[in-house]
Amino acid sequence: MLKQIKIDKGVKLLSVVLATLMGGFMWRCRGESGFGSSWGLYSVGIIFMLIIYCVYGQRKNMKFELIPLGAFFLGLGVTGYATVFDQTAGVLAAYNPYQGVDNVYWPVNPVNGTLIFFIMGLTLVPFFSFFIGTLFSDKEYKLGHYLGAIAVFFVVSNICKATIAHPLISIITPDAVKAAEAGLADSGFDYVSAAKAYMAHFLDRDWADDIPFFENYYMSVEHVSDLFGAICLGFYPLIIKKDKLPLITSFVINVGTAIGTTAFSVIYSMNFNTGFFANVTPLRIVRAGSGAVLTLTEFPNGVKAYIMEGGSGWGIWEYATGACVGFVVLLLIALLPKKYSSMNDIDTEPFIKNKVVSLIYNIITVIFIFALTPMRAVGLRIGKLLYNEGILEDDSPTGDIIMIALTVILGVFFIVKLVKNIMKLDTTPLGVNPLEFSKTALPAYFAMCAVLYFFTNHAPLIHLPFEKLKSASGFSGFFFGWEGFEIFLMLVTLIAVVALLIPFFKKIFPKQK
Repeated sequence: MLKQIKIDKGVKLLSVVLATLMGGFMWRCRGESGFGSSWGLYSVGIIFMLIIYCVYGQRKNMKFELIPLGAFFLGLGVTGYATVFDQTAGVLAAYNPYQGVDNVYWPVNPVNGTLIFFIMGLTLVPFFSFFIGTLFSDKEYKLGHYLGAIAVFFVVSNICKATIAHPLISIITPDAVKAAEAGLADSGFDYVSAAKAYMAHFLDRDWADDIPFFENYYMSVEHVSDLFGAICLGFYPLIIKKDKLPLITSFVINVGTAIGTTAFSVIYSMNFNTGFFANVTPLRIVRAGSGAVLTLTEFPNGVKAYIMEGGSGWGIWEYATGACVGFVVLLLIALLPKKYSSMNDIDTEPFIKNKVVSLIYNIITVIFIFALTPMRAVGLRIGKLLYNEGILEDDSPTGDIIMIALTVILGVFFIVKLVKNIMKLDTTPLGVNPLEFSKTALPAYFAMCAVLYFFTNHAPLIHLPFEKLKSASGFSGFFFGWEGFEIFLMLVTLIAVVALLIPFFKKIFPKQK
């Protein structure tokens, strides 16, 4: 069994720095093929949970079964946020041809755009912020409590989607509502309002995605509604258990995340030379050598909107978001009163007493989080690599085949271990305590994701430097172009994480005499 020392301020500081760096790295991976959408956020959640367990895992309630649950909660309830991204710059992307033209951007009030972006930030990690409070609470939470929390959030959110979200959006961001209605008209629909169109296709994201500007309306409804769900989620433990801590963690993490990610979006909006920064020359590091050019154009239907050329930086914003979440979460935990973070014995008691139910729960969560999630990234990214290298056709199912095969192999391995350990040996699900598991899994999982990011899909660490060095700008283009700057940032982060993990593990897991 590992011997863990008392956690001092230095260890807590290291945990905050590592969560910031690894969170930024992993959230950027989230935007890549194979990770993508909520799947990538499960990977971010795994990293955060393993850091937390490495430092604070020697205490009651820190059961192994909660590691995959926490990872799942980071991705649960997170809606798409791409549509609100540019509104802090005073523009709204169509994402589909408008009036037969690509890259059309509707002018919006940047103040309103920043407000809807901030609301989106408040709903980025609603379940994870609540979960952190239950993890460190002196109250005991069972599976039923977590299932109840999920029900509360989605019931409240869906009620809001059918009612108050629509008038609120008309107040918060009226320009975006006009854009959505213009998109409906351009697509041949005659709905009297965006709200009527939404209700006629309630929760039909695919339908909304095909209409210029309307995806934004759909996602804005999601963000405003999820905010009410997140608020109720925070108060849920206070009502059922008189537990204040989850309410505090929900508020601090959600608000901290919203402030950080919105602030960076406003800085990023300097790339557009519109909105708050109209007629202002952006800083070179913000533009990264490829600022957007927006040309105000009047279309045949009388609408005036922008047509954009160039401009990017999406990956840098994603990095900043993950770094912000990691920083806020681990800093909050580090500042908790000692009654919540004090160490005692490693908790190896089963999360669910009934062995059959426990086995079913662990098979579902362990295979989903520790088999399917990583193997999806491995399979799809290798498939993309083979396609990008010209070895496979674009419609080749090779990536899916690799994903399925590896998931089945790893899944069978986990099932065998789970059946043996839970049903026969009456020990922890994987036969090791959560502290030992986290010490091994943290560097291994992060290393796997780093290899996947740098050497699969487009294999940027192999191709990009040579492509940039061939260009006239040479190293200048590599470091100041968006793509080159992003790869440089990720590489520096990897080096920093490796350098910090060594003293981190030495301090929290000293060698036994």
